[in-house]
Amino acid sequence: MIDTPPVPPPSEVDPLIEILSAGSRLARVYHRDRGSLDLNDTSISGRFRPVMAADRSVVPTAYLAADDETALAEGVLRGVTALQSELPRRLYRMQVEGLALCQVTLTTDLRVARLHGPGLQRLGLLRAHVIDCEESDYPYTAKWAQALWGCPRRPAGISWTSRQNDSAHAYMLWRNRVKNRSIELKRPGIALDHGPGLNLIREACVKTGVDYEG
Repeated sequence: MIDTPPVPPPSEVDPLIEILSAGSRLARVYHRDRGSLDLNDTSISGRFRPVMAADRSVVPTAYLAADDETALAEGVLRGVTALQSELPRRLYRMQVEGLALCQVTLTTDLRVARLHGPGLQRLGLLRAHVIDCEESDYPYTAKWAQALWGCPRRPAGISWTSRQNDSAHAYMLWRNRVKNRSIELKRPGIALDHGPGLNLIREACVKTGVDYEG
């Protein structure tokens, strides 16, 4: 990673707020052993997680995307061999086993911290600092998520331009900032490891030049 600016304390963080309007449709890739609307309380490191509550419990999160293409890019295809590697870019059947894709609708407006465009500039950040970075940099990006979660403006989550599909936005939402029934299932989940869902995976691989094996 390039030299990174220090993460300020939450009290000094003042993000640009973006409104996700009621009626917005978002896509989500999730594990079928969880419900399509269940948020993830894992403490495993990821981009912008984990975030810890005041009692040191993990704040449950949900990754979503503006459309199916971006959800698949962020939720599935980010697992393929890195672009800069000399190895073939390949997705294996085991990487999609148990996954499903659904579509949800927001029933209320949600305020999220904007980490794209002027929202990055406002915080003194570049995409290279928090978006176009590697898994080894996730502890740093998680610190920014923690600062945004704890800042006075109390956003419900984060919005950024997808690294894997830069034509659309990806989102993270925090359970304790999202009211009950703020998210409803619009389209039931479809399994991605067989049937029509697997066809979507194969089509996504063809579009991105990734080999699929399975």
